[in-house]
Amino acid sequence: MTDHLPGTVHTDVTLRYADMDVLGHLNNAVYATLCEAGRVDYMNSILLDVTPAGTSFVIVKLTIEFKAEGRYPGTARISSRITRVGGSSMTYMHTITLGGKLIATAESVCALFDLTKRKALRMPDAMRERMTQQGTLQNIG
Repeated sequence: MTDHLPGTVHTDVTLRYADMDVLGHLNNAVYATLCEAGRVDYMNSILLDVTPAGTSFVIVKLTIEFKAEGRYPGTARISSRITRVGGSSMTYMHTITLGGKLIATAESVCALFDLTKRKALRMPDAMRERMTQQGTLQNIG
């Protein structure tokens, strides 16, 4: 788990009754939303001041591995950190726990996106340096 690794941002999300499926556990789509909450929290707390104006991040890949059943009610904890930085993208590792129990792991890849040109943009050095300062990661770009 990533909970105690340097550069990890923790995000707590209160689950809603509407997050359940007909079987009474968390719907699979909810896990993607929980990962999004972790990514956004990481970006806002670590990268906001080094993200160029006129850019945003777009998700290009999301892989989720379900480890255990998640059930309502409760508060999910999403622990997110960057594990790799490429030319224009970065890879997050997420763990999702509920009541202290690991219910899922996920990996998401996001690219820095120029909102005017509508294409990926090379990651600025200041952004790379910030992510490197946060903990151990593989910088390949």
